[in-house]
Amino acid sequence: MLGGAKIMFNRILVAIDGSKNSYDALGAAITLTKQFNSKLFLVSVVNTANLPVNVGVSYAPGLTHDLEEDAKTDLQKAEDLVKKAGLACQVELLNGEPRSELAHFPKDKTIDLIVMGKTGLNALERAFVGSVTRYVSEHSKTNVLMVD
Repeated sequence: MLGGAKIMFNRILVAIDGSKNSYDALGAAITLTKQFNSKLFLVSVVNTANLPVNVGVSYAPGLTHDLEEDAKTDLQKAEDLVKKAGLACQVELLNGEPRSELAHFPKDKTIDLIVMGKTGLNALERAFVGSVTRYVSEHSKTNVLMVD
C-alpha cells in the first residue's frame, strides 16, 4: 500500500530489445505478472525511423527485413522464458521510433506498468540517439519500472 491506496498492475508491458538488461526486465515483469495475476505484453520496436532511405522514397527493404527477423528472434526467446515460467503473454512487433512507440503504445492497450532495462544500447549509441528508457519515463503517462 502506498499512501493508503492499494497498487495493482493488471496489464504489464516489457520492452524487449535483445540486450541483457531487457531480459533482466523480463524477469522482473514475470515476477510482477505472477504477483498481480496480470496480463503480460512483450513489445519490440524495429527502429525504422533512422534507417537509410532508398532514393529518398522508402526504407532499404533488406535492412528492414533483417532488423525485423532479429526482433522476432528476441521476442521468441522472451516468449519462451514466459512460457517456461508458466505464464501466457501477448507479443507485439512494432515499427517506428522506439522511444515514441514505447511511450505511446500503452495508452492503446491500457497498460498499467512498463518494465524496461535501464539501458539497452551501448554508450556511443546512447550519446547520439538518447536513452529510450529515459524518454519513455519522461513522456509516457504510464508508470515505468527501470531494471538495472
